[in-house]
Amino acid sequence: MTYHSTPMKYGDKVIDEFIPKDVTDVTILRVDEYKPDFTDLKAKLYQVLDSPVGSKPFNEVVDQLYSEGKRILFMVDDKTRPNIHTKILLPLIADRLLSLGVRKDDIRIIISSGSHVIASPKEVEERILGAELYTNWGNNVLTHDCDSGNKKVGETSRGTPILIDEQVLESSLLIPLSDSEYHYFAGQAGTVKLFCPGVAGRETIRINHPRMFDLEKGFHEDCRLGNCDNNPVIQDMIEVTQIMKEKIPIFCVDSIVNDGEIVYLQAGDIIECHKTASPPLRDLRVVDVDEPGDLVFVSVGELGVNLYQAGKGIHAAWNAIRHDKKGWIVLLAPCEDGIGSAGYADAMHAAKDLEVQDALKFVIETFCSEQTFKIGNQKPPDLFRILRDVEEGNIKVISGLDPDELRSIYRMEGCSVKDHTEVQGQLRDLVIRFLKENPNPKVYVLDDPGLLINVKNQIH
Repeated sequence: MTYHSTPMKYGDKVIDEFIPKDVTDVTILRVDEYKPDFTDLKAKLYQVLDSPVGSKPFNEVVDQLYSEGKRILFMVDDKTRPNIHTKILLPLIADRLLSLGVRKDDIRIIISSGSHVIASPKEVEERILGAELYTNWGNNVLTHDCDSGNKKVGETSRGTPILIDEQVLESSLLIPLSDSEYHYFAGQAGTVKLFCPGVAGRETIRINHPRMFDLEKGFHEDCRLGNCDNNPVIQDMIEVTQIMKEKIPIFCVDSIVNDGEIVYLQAGDIIECHKTASPPLRDLRVVDVDEPGDLVFVSVGELGVNLYQAGKGIHAAWNAIRHDKKGWIVLLAPCEDGIGSAGYADAMHAAKDLEVQDALKFVIETFCSEQTFKIGNQKPPDLFRILRDVEEGNIKVISGLDPDELRSIYRMEGCSVKDHTEVQGQLRDLVIRFLKENPNPKVYVLDDPGLLINVKNQIH
């Protein structure tokens, strides 16, 4: 039997040739080719540093704010993000700071971990900075703890208390290194999210995030992938960052990564960077299709360290699949760190005996109020609203997770593998199973969970 070439990642391993060629309607979901406005990344970086949006040039900002003993603080993503941009941009900008006379001891790097699990030194080296950068700058790394060392600096107009890491507040200049991306409830990640939830206290996150929920639908209709307009979560985050701008100078460096390469760079005012990333993200992240898929394969690549993070892939595939409970989603995610969120696990266990719609209301009422919310509690409402469109068990998860737990608690079918060498066989078996009852399916392959699949003629 011969197979289509549809390479997908299982962790960092490429898996291919699992859809037989006699399945004729197979589409790899990708955006049109995007050509950056630069060929020399270093030259482009220097250009945006020297001609930023809404800000004085970088060198001038540093010259005005820095003197010996004053901290300049890089803000970088945590271990749940790819950090491709971090590894590329941080050493270049750090070298610029050193050339301007900034002492290395006055440069610090804070891991903006929000309320995620704090990275170990090994994880900082392997998942965030990389070996070379860690060797040179590992001693300059600070870690954010949402439960200690945070100070209240104000309140948003929506009533969100703003607690910020004191290590941030004690700095003379903040340099967020951002990777703008679509986000499934905040609309757009990067830039302002480095502040909230990035270096915010747990109470700030606990009040901000529940603004996404709707008791009947699961999520507020404006809290969706790619949308910032009237989105109460991201608008609150923007206000947090605006208030921080008034307290400490911020010079943001923003990027967009596509296929492992930086294809967009901007720098300067962080709110302006957030706005200017929107048009290129639309070009890079939205795929328009006429019809939904019957069978959708999705990979989260190296982000698939746990089921919590892998949920981004399920959400992305949900936009592409038919919404009449007849389609299958097949997720590739090793989940070597297990479920990855106590909040996710606790809520799903509590709702395990309820019907989907009842479970949706129950988890929102019980776990998603301003008083009870913990990071991770947003995943059950997202999953339950997906399960209203995709039959329980029709989300197939190829991972190292326990199949019994996946089925009984998370309502997905677990396809357990020991390592990547068994993935291709599992995929081929799943295709054969699906074809027995669906001989002519429309198949989509989605290797980028950051894509928004816009279906013109959805089937409900």
